[in-house]
Amino acid sequence: MITKVSIGTSFMGALNYNLKKLYSKDESQKAELLVTNFASLKQQAIKNELRLIQSINPRLKRNTFHTSLNFGKDESISNEKMLTIAEDYMKKMGFDNNAYFIFRHHDTDHPHCHILALRNRFDGSVVSDSNNYQRSDKVARELEIKHGLEQVKSSLESQVKAPNKDEIEMSLRTGKASKRMMLQELVGNALKETNSVSSFIKNLENNGVNLLFNQASTGRVSGISYCYGGFIAKGQALGNQFKWGQISKSLHYEQTKDFQSIDEANNRTRAAYPQGGNDYKTGKPTADRMPDGTSKQSAADQEESKNPSGSNLFQSSNTDLETESQDREAAFEYDRQPENLQTADHRDTNSIFHAHSAIASLGELLAAASTTGNVDDDSKRKKKKKDKNIGLGR
Repeated sequence: MITKVSIGTSFMGALNYNLKKLYSKDESQKAELLVTNFASLKQQAIKNELRLIQSINPRLKRNTFHTSLNFGKDESISNEKMLTIAEDYMKKMGFDNNAYFIFRHHDTDHPHCHILALRNRFDGSVVSDSNNYQRSDKVARELEIKHGLEQVKSSLESQVKAPNKDEIEMSLRTGKASKRMMLQELVGNALKETNSVSSFIKNLENNGVNLLFNQASTGRVSGISYCYGGFIAKGQALGNQFKWGQISKSLHYEQTKDFQSIDEANNRTRAAYPQGGNDYKTGKPTADRMPDGTSKQSAADQEESKNPSGSNLFQSSNTDLETESQDREAAFEYDRQPENLQTADHRDTNSIFHAHSAIASLGELLAAASTTGNVDDDSKRKKKKKDKNIGLGR
């Protein structure tokens, strides 16, 4: 099971993304509401409940926890089992006294659900956002064993880097793999089908992948990058098995024998990518151009094998991955749906919907608000940093 966690500021934006699928007329895009403890699905009623809960701790800005639980495509997961697993996951992550929704989506070939919860707890405290990704990864491994699921290696053990949040969301929306995921598949297949550096290069170039080797004038190679459709990634960005250290062992690399094949491959890559690639976060050209014969590779490139965690390990075209802000903009398409869809009685859907409200009374909430002193973990860290700077006389 793979989990993808995000912490944000727009609960309604994330909710509308899921509700849009819930009321979709396209059966391939439909979602089911498995459970919620909100009293209604009407927009204004939800906003009123959110406002009431958030009034306990108004300083908490990043109050939205949104994650997806993704199961193996060959796993048979009933709605009841998925709900049990999702609720177990929430409890282990600290969401046992919070407002939440759990949706099952049917827009991919693998079973998955989305969990949306407020970090504000009904007692006025806040669920910590510290080490979210590591904790989620650990919980997923525990639940795999408990519920007899396909076991996935942790992100630290995996030879192939798992998709990140943006890639998962993009795949869920479009049904297409990102270019980084495509590279992982193409290079992985090439490693299985070839046993020499020259055949490895030929195989990948025939599939639209150019290679750039960190090759010194002596012929020694210390790193490798993969170029595909405007996307440029070092081996480390794809996973440990795609780094040059592993590649060279698999292909029985010999410096003298393979010098010419590598040099010629580099020349073809420089000709195909004279301006380098684009930064995947900003969509702008990277600061260090692709080596073109007149400019030198950056120090970070030359030291890839020594410092695999250096900068610019993961780059792509600005059209490959959609940003979170675009997700939210698309999510609000729900508000433009016909009124009868927005306010449809959720009991008429084919969902397993338990409308049990866990909202405390107004008096209890106001009492909690007057005594609680919890603030967002991020705010605490920022204040601590500010106090430290003041102490240093900055």
